[in-house]
Amino acid sequence: MTRQIFKIFTLGLFILTTLNLKAQDTLNNRTPTELSITEAIDKGMLELKISGAYDQRIFYEVVDKDGVHYGKCMAIILKSKIDSVVLLRLDCGTQLIPVDTSVQTMIVTQKAVFPLYPNETYATRFYAMCGQLHDAPPNIETTFRIGELAETGLVKLANYLGDNYIQNMLGQHAIWAFTDEADFEELEKYGADSLSIAKTKKILKDLDLETKLTPRLIVAQNVETNDISINRYYVFAGAGLLLLLATTTIILIFRRKKKDDTIA
Repeated sequence: MTRQIFKIFTLGLFILTTLNLKAQDTLNNRTPTELSITEAIDKGMLELKISGAYDQRIFYEVVDKDGVHYGKCMAIILKSKIDSVVLLRLDCGTQLIPVDTSVQTMIVTQKAVFPLYPNETYATRFYAMCGQLHDAPPNIETTFRIGELAETGLVKLANYLGDNYIQNMLGQHAIWAFTDEADFEELEKYGADSLSIAKTKKILKDLDLETKLTPRLIVAQNVETNDISINRYYVFAGAGLLLLLATTTIILIFRRKKKDDTIA
């Protein structure tokens, strides 16, 4: 009897252990929930800080190589306030609004997905570009809040840059051409030359965006009608011929009359 009870207890323990392992395996393999970072903020799921990534105290041989105006020029720190893993989505084309109004509004140029681990803090950098040519660029001292998506044309441009991995000067100049109506002369101050500007123009033309670099050409369309089109030169020639005939006729009449008077 004791032996039978032991077997039943062992079998029960084995079943419980197996079920527990299967439950843990399912939990571990389950894809974490993905939601927008703004939704997570509204639900109080985290605390965050966004700032520029550039540190003025560090010497950079090529400034924008490590991100000031563009590239991975923005830094984010996420502190979880929940006990589960979630993925936070920051959509391409989202505006990052500076606390200091003298600093440029930044435009996210690559969709980012940040893992938020249970009760942990996570820090990383992400891609963005400056959206206001004449304001100051961001650095580690400048903080930002997450704003709304930019206007349709700018969102389209940001997605194009992200999809084609154009996280460089060409893309930044395309952004400024669209947001600030920057022309070639102005962009030359920020490194543009005839070769780079041709590539920037191609980006804008591919998206059919009108800027000072890519002004639209107004093409007159021919409308088919039942009216007969007469070349103006033919009109002038016809009028001239009629005038010549009228003048000749008057002269002949005048001479004929003069001749008749002489005979009489």
